[in-house]
Amino acid sequence: MSPSLPRLLFLVFLAGVARVVVAAQPASSSSSLPPSTPLVESEAFAVKSDPNLISLEREGRGSRDGRPVWRARVAQEAKDPWLAQLKARVDRPVKKGEVALLHVRARAVETSHESDQAQFRLVVADEAKPFPRIASGHYFVDREWREFALPFAFARDFEAGTVTVMVDLGFGRQAVELAGLELLAFGSEVPVASLPRTRPSYRGHAENAPWRREALERIEKIRKGELALELVDARGRAARGAEVRAVLRSHAFQFGVAVNVDTFTLTPEPDRAKYREHIAELFNAGTLENGLKWGNWLGEKKPGDYRARTFETLDWLGERGFAMRGHVMVWPGKRFLPEKINSLLGTPEQDRIPGLVLEHIQDIGLATKDHVMEWDVLNEPVNNHDLMDAFGREIMVDWFKEAAKVRPDVPLFLNDWGNHDQRQSPQHVADFTEVARYLIDAGAPLGGIGLQCHIGGVLSAPEDILATLDRHQRELGLPVRVTEFDVAIDDAEIQADYTRDFFIAMFSHPSVIGVQQWGFWAGRHWEPKAALYTKDWKERPNGAAYRKLVKETWHTDASGRTDRAGRWSARGFYGRYVVTVRHGGREHGFELEHRSGGAPLRLVLPDES
Repeated sequence: MSPSLPRLLFLVFLAGVARVVVAAQPASSSSSLPPSTPLVESEAFAVKSDPNLISLEREGRGSRDGRPVWRARVAQEAKDPWLAQLKARVDRPVKKGEVALLHVRARAVETSHESDQAQFRLVVADEAKPFPRIASGHYFVDREWREFALPFAFARDFEAGTVTVMVDLGFGRQAVELAGLELLAFGSEVPVASLPRTRPSYRGHAENAPWRREALERIEKIRKGELALELVDARGRAARGAEVRAVLRSHAFQFGVAVNVDTFTLTPEPDRAKYREHIAELFNAGTLENGLKWGNWLGEKKPGDYRARTFETLDWLGERGFAMRGHVMVWPGKRFLPEKINSLLGTPEQDRIPGLVLEHIQDIGLATKDHVMEWDVLNEPVNNHDLMDAFGREIMVDWFKEAAKVRPDVPLFLNDWGNHDQRQSPQHVADFTEVARYLIDAGAPLGGIGLQCHIGGVLSAPEDILATLDRHQRELGLPVRVTEFDVAIDDAEIQADYTRDFFIAMFSHPSVIGVQQWGFWAGRHWEPKAALYTKDWKERPNGAAYRKLVKETWHTDASGRTDRAGRWSARGFYGRYVVTVRHGGREHGFELEHRSGGAPLRLVLPDES
């Protein structure tokens, strides 16, 4: 078991100057703290926001060390995180140079966030001014008790009552339990760097982690094969001694991205050109972020020429060989249904809804048949089931069967969040699996499952993700696609390492056919700190990690000469290749597909006469 925060504090107090950086880790029983002065204790916190928005309750059982456990419940979406806030005041003066540590144990009880994690922000601020921050930290927490530590030093003197400590909780509907929330002062002798600071990390991060070595070995076996060519001239004679070079142009594995229609078509130059340029360079597959969602398709939120611009975007991507997904035919929660459907729910006319849903599936399926090679038929049914509540869960089967009538040639997917890590989100994985199994048993033509992997500060261990993929393969036996991926944390180094390891894990599993990032540019990203590029197009460390893997490490550029029988081969990643052949003083170019299990490819050189 990991040492408790007080134990760590005791160790660093003895060490004096040794710097200890800890990741958010499970909480353990407490022991005595080293000498310190409490500036704020847990009992001092009170709700400082609309009581209809947040409630604070003391749990009667308390924590294992006898201190109170507070349950903070946010009942609805807040416009800003600080609108759902717990707050306490430092009643004594503090001196410049005083070192302090704000720490708390926390766990998520409920959350509506797609990462299946709750969020909170610790803030120490100057009450006498327009809330300039003295120190702050933004944290994610799962269902397990974890320690969080934020050390800092006061940069100047503060009068009594001017320093406040706040816990911002307005990050969506959630319930968080907090214990041992304290601000402690250590005087000016203990260096800030010697105190523990919570930093995100994950099991399996170590450079020599066995899971990574095993995954890289699997990649060599399942994502590469012998590219064998047989070269002959126009008369069928072996082209001996021909110089051959084969360069991978696009992976068979789909490295995708969500493309925003407005950004693609309306953003002023030069950002629009850079947006398109980076898409073409970094990805080979994608979806439209919002363009094919039902309300937008009807023009409810995007009137005017939005549909025309949607097809402009699809055409451009199709011309460049992108494999495009459709997202989404039916998102069955009231929040995501078009107004014409919501206006009928609960009225005498609601029986019209099932037919209208089928009409929409027909409409959008046929309209996009030349652009879309895969559809999310059903999105997030575990948490969004208003249509199923109204008409029975068998209606989900009807949607898949109707989609198969319209598009019998494409895989039809069930897509959801919280289904990538059975250790972190066991109930959500179980619920998702039950829905998928129900669809299969009821005869729905389910062709694949989508995993939304919006990763927060509690980073799923790659081994746990791989174990969950094994479970999906064992219980469902369907192709898997990561449909929405990003890592929204503040630590750029860990973010880059996790991006690397996530792609290694996914690329190494035989059931996974692609990973799609939910945006890549901070100028158009739902979580800007997760983007691969800053708003002014500087590559961030996670962008460099992604590019290095896909464009360098997992790249094939092989060359050599044909033998006496005109044969040449090299081991390479599966995908589309450009092959250049020099023979008899002339150069010839070919494009070909290198597939798993494919037979040797015969290339006929044009007549050189």
